[in-house]
Amino acid sequence: MKLTGLRYILPEPFISLRRNVGMTVAAVMTVILTLYLCGIFALLVSNINRNAEVMEAAVEIKVFIEDGINQEQMDHLSAQVRSLDGVASIKFVSRAEGLEQMSSKFGNSEEILAAIDTNPLPNSYTLKAASPELVTSIAEKVEKLPNVLAVRYGQGSIEKMFIFMNWIRTLGIGLMVLLGFSAIILISMNIRLSVEARKEEIQVMKYVGASNSFIIWPFILEGMLLGLLGGGLACILVLLSYNAVLNLILNSLNFLTFVSLGEIAFLLTSGMLLIGLLLGAVGSAIAVRKHVNV
Repeated sequence: MKLTGLRYILPEPFISLRRNVGMTVAAVMTVILTLYLCGIFALLVSNINRNAEVMEAAVEIKVFIEDGINQEQMDHLSAQVRSLDGVASIKFVSRAEGLEQMSSKFGNSEEILAAIDTNPLPNSYTLKAASPELVTSIAEKVEKLPNVLAVRYGQGSIEKMFIFMNWIRTLGIGLMVLLGFSAIILISMNIRLSVEARKEEIQVMKYVGASNSFIIWPFILEGMLLGLLGGGLACILVLLSYNAVLNLILNSLNFLTFVSLGEIAFLLTSGMLLIGLLLGAVGSAIAVRKHVNV
């Protein structure tokens, strides 16, 4: 494209935005709302994933061993468990260690230990799975082995956690898509007004031999400018909101693990600006294709 063409195309989006101030503000506000909610959902899913990873890493399979078996039988059971696919580690926990671990979870372990005449806990193994998804299958296989009294791994809670995670992801993606469509529609309406306002000018340009790109690009740039402006403002709002909420939550829920602002600032900013540009470009392309007969 020639330099003279660029001199015409580049100022046109700014002129058009000033010409339709009302629709410009509405389109920018829609992009801001869309990307703000998308950013909040992205941060929510990121933090849920981070805490899920921590919880998954802490998931253990407790294998309680029957009383009265000899050392050879215990060694054989240990070898059988180690041979199972997906078992990352195995640790023997004696009856005394098991009672001490249990009592330490309920306060003063010395008082609890003193109050118990006989240790009711059996010897056990603590297993770690290579992947959280393998916990259930490993537990089912171990439970069928000889000399195993019982297997415990938080049955039900792990499955519910995976279901909850999938629902959150699906809900977040669905809402982002719906909001994205609303932003594209409003940007298209804004560009359509620009096209209608310059209909006669476009016809004259076509009569004198203006190329399709020369006519279309000002509208594409206008939409991209709307998306970039809305994306930038939404990004600022998301980062400010997240920092404020994070400081508030950490004072009362310090047992949770949160993604720090420094970890996601660059990725979130670049992602939101890029999505804003794409929303603007798509909205403009739809309006130009439908309302400009080139």
